[in-house]
Amino acid sequence: MPATQLRDIRKTQPLRVLTPADWAQWSEQGYVIVRQAVAPETVAALTDGLRSFLDMRPDDPSTWTSPHTGNDRLPGHSGLVEMYNHQAQWDIRQTPRVYEAFADIWDVDELWVTIDFANVNPPNRGERAFGGFVHWDVDTDTDPLPVSCQAVLSLTAGDEDIGGFQCVPEIFAEWEKWVSRQPADRDPFTPDITGYSITTPEVAPGDLIIFNSLLPHGVHPNVSERRVRMAQYLTMAPAWEENAELRRARVRFWRDRVPPHPPEGGVRKQESELYGAARLTELGERLLGLRGWHEGSVVG
Repeated sequence: MPATQLRDIRKTQPLRVLTPADWAQWSEQGYVIVRQAVAPETVAALTDGLRSFLDMRPDDPSTWTSPHTGNDRLPGHSGLVEMYNHQAQWDIRQTPRVYEAFADIWDVDELWVTIDFANVNPPNRGERAFGGFVHWDVDTDTDPLPVSCQAVLSLTAGDEDIGGFQCVPEIFAEWEKWVSRQPADRDPFTPDITGYSITTPEVAPGDLIIFNSLLPHGVHPNVSERRVRMAQYLTMAPAWEENAELRRARVRFWRDRVPPHPPEGGVRKQESELYGAARLTELGERLLGLRGWHEGSVVG
């Protein structure tokens, strides 16, 4: 598995999507925004797909909250939706601009994409009141530190009103200094951000935020009156093609439209009963593991 921290990679391949300024921000602040990473029609298709999955009508706020969003994978009422295999989700994953951005990050071509969930977060008011959170998804007390990145594709305009992705770049930028001031028994998944500012980047529909997993991050609450935040989570990492069991499992998750892990929390519709397997491009087949990066055959 990768040993070099992503911030320390010395590029051997030319940048394809990121600019030199993007690369500098990625290395120093731990995140970068790829503008217009996905076509508007793909954004619209997934927006419609999520509304259908949640039985949600945009003109009827009474339909905006759903038992399908009851979930314990993220803290509070942050809107996680366990839908994984809609055609539009796969269209996002196999978008060349998205893939090439991750190839820039990892400095390799042979990647696999995660089969990840989505986010639909109506205003956090009343019973859905929620103060937001900042955390890590990885254990930051290990030695060596984990090497990974994460990403979120915005389906709606994002700002401090509607909420969404937030982070603390200053802690990432001065990691050693911050760690040296922490107690020995600090929580490796929840940073003490006292004295640090939280950043909530503004994004447009189709923008992709890629962030280092060591960047403290989380969800800003939706404090708007009548706006619903929607997003798709995803990431990519070097393909692990020699792990035949994992490769077969990934193909099954896609082919049979089953979740990669048991659902948590509320009621969940069965995607296998809603639609067939998503159509994949050749790039999509390689990102899934159905087709190898250096072979023509496909997994049965």
